[in-house]
Amino acid sequence: MTRVVGSLDNGRVSFGDKAEIEDARATDQVCGAEMIRADAAAATDFHGRLYFFCSRACKMQFDADPERYGAATYAPEAPR
Repeated sequence: MTRVVGSLDNGRVSFGDKAEIEDARATDQVCGAEMIRADAAAATDFHGRLYFFCSRACKMQFDADPERYGAATYAPEAPR
């Protein structure tokens, strides 16, 4: 299951402390676009890892089938 992280404000992803991600770069897993994370149009938390997207359309494609785009698969911890 995926969930949206932050909120959209004027097409940009808004996170609590923008300074932490302002200079960090990301690659859109769907289309391959490179961007600064602070300028991403959307983001998704998939099994504890953030994925950033250049558009909401790319995010929607990713959300429909994350494994297709190379997202890490979820491996639950073995019971003790």
